[in-house]
Amino acid sequence: MVQSPTFHERATFATASRLASCIVTESLVRALYIPISHPKAVGVGVILSGPASAKSPHRMEIGLLDPLDMFPLLLEIAPADSAKDESPEHADLRDAILAGLSDPGWALDKGTRLTELTALGFWEKLGTSIGLEPNLQAEIKDELASAILWQAYSYEHPPPTPTFDSPSIAWEQSIVDGHPTHPMHKMRHFLPPIPQFIPGGYDLYSPRVRLVAVSKNQLNLTGDFEEQIKPVIEGASKAAGRELDVPAGFVVVPIHELQAHHIQVKFPEAVVFPEEFSVPALAQQSIRSIVLPGTLTNVHLKLGVGIKLTSAVRTISPASAYLGPRFSSQVVPVLKMDPKILTVAKELASVVHAHPDGEIAKHCSAIFRECHENTSEERGERVIVCTSLVESGHAGAPEGVSSVVRVFDLDTEAKRLEWLDEFVRVYFAAFLPAMLENGVAFEAHPQNTLARFSLEAPHRLLGFIVRDFGGIRVHPPTLLATTGVTLDAALGHSIIADTLDDVYARMYHTMIHNHLQQLVRVLGLHYNSKGWDVIRSRLREVIPEGHALANAWLSEEAKTVPGKCFMRMRMVGMYRHHLHGPFPNLLHYTGEEERQANGHL
Repeated sequence: MVQSPTFHERATFATASRLASCIVTESLVRALYIPISHPKAVGVGVILSGPASAKSPHRMEIGLLDPLDMFPLLLEIAPADSAKDESPEHADLRDAILAGLSDPGWALDKGTRLTELTALGFWEKLGTSIGLEPNLQAEIKDELASAILWQAYSYEHPPPTPTFDSPSIAWEQSIVDGHPTHPMHKMRHFLPPIPQFIPGGYDLYSPRVRLVAVSKNQLNLTGDFEEQIKPVIEGASKAAGRELDVPAGFVVVPIHELQAHHIQVKFPEAVVFPEEFSVPALAQQSIRSIVLPGTLTNVHLKLGVGIKLTSAVRTISPASAYLGPRFSSQVVPVLKMDPKILTVAKELASVVHAHPDGEIAKHCSAIFRECHENTSEERGERVIVCTSLVESGHAGAPEGVSSVVRVFDLDTEAKRLEWLDEFVRVYFAAFLPAMLENGVAFEAHPQNTLARFSLEAPHRLLGFIVRDFGGIRVHPPTLLATTGVTLDAALGHSIIADTLDDVYARMYHTMIHNHLQQLVRVLGLHYNSKGWDVIRSRLREVIPEGHALANAWLSEEAKTVPGKCFMRMRMVGMYRHHLHGPFPNLLHYTGEEERQANGHL
């Protein structure tokens, strides 16, 4: 009898599969596909640590590898005299793999075995083979270990199953796995002096917002920040049962309760008010964006907090604090978009410390942003963050059934195709016009994108809300030529694109590679390419004939596109500015049978 994997084993593979996905798709290593004969797998992906053999019909290159492609088993070749134990589980699968490798493959020693490899063991071998500096290799290993630890906790303590009637914040907090391809997808690293919490030691989804006061001449304020903070001050004063005593010439700044540790050390002149002056909050998926029930209705807060999630510390840079309200007021109103389909959550006001070192200043920062989901039911809408639609594994939910399939009753392929077709049609109508006309690409990945459905059955898709300007891409000359607006952003800001091709690359990553790929896969419409047929058809409808985007995405020459390289970026310490490599263009994917006939995966 085959035993079910433990929570830790499942988490280990969740991380290992994302690591394998990145290193193969980013061309850090070569990988080959070898067909095998087994009821559980059609083939094996071989990641090479040395020079590959010459190509042959049985040695197809793997250009793109996704975690959803993989059987939950990572193996390494071990010599016959290896002391490593070989689990009896999957013995027949290992035999099939060895047969595939040997026919007509490499010269394997008699008695060569396949033994299981952990995510951390995999990383150690990879880091050594590509010559990574030992300290960096150890840092990344710690981050992968953190991802495994927090993912195991998520599997063991799954969130409640969201239903269509669940409020938006419940959908935000229903994430089990998170980012589909980032190896550090569940990492939680608390920057000292914040204590290092273990999973279950602190509820990141239910923080409190505390208050500090900083001299106004030490802050950079954008928008009417002092007006926006008033309801938070009132709520905190009510909780404390007395008025807040703010020194003359000081401005009250809201902070995540954990961030008080950083404020006290980095800004000793700030007045940190007692914990009694605080209000309860509920965190969205990003952890640092929070709603304040009973305190704020039409707006919510994005707070700088010293926690490293995936590849970035979740603070707010001075450049981002400067940009958001200006982009909202100056650029958003003039962009080509249908306001009935796309709502942009504008950033109304911001604060960031004026410390000359931006790496310090970013720890005292906050943004007030429109919160359309809080009032969605009044408009007859249910707003659902798109990441949550592809999630599964909730408490009591059917195993392996994603929320989108379960909630919208997509129990046949015909229903799934119809649902995807409408989603893609509205999605492209929402996000492509501003890029096609104005050279502005919103970061429309599923964490930043919220779908608006009618409360009334059959819950028709009405449009989208997009939030967060930190990862957008703008070509200033095109924006100026089409709107008359000059982009007001810090010199060298990561959102500025030198060419329109840069804009198209950002949108491809967020829209196609990240967002639609996972949706197509969980709908069971990837390997037969039916989902990609829908996407290609809808793209051709919306992209004008002869437009540069058609050439960049759909032409015969566009077999590869610039893809965001998470592991390459991590290895050189990048996160705001992106590093790209050639990824196979999924818009050219035409199905497994045709792909294998062409000898490339």
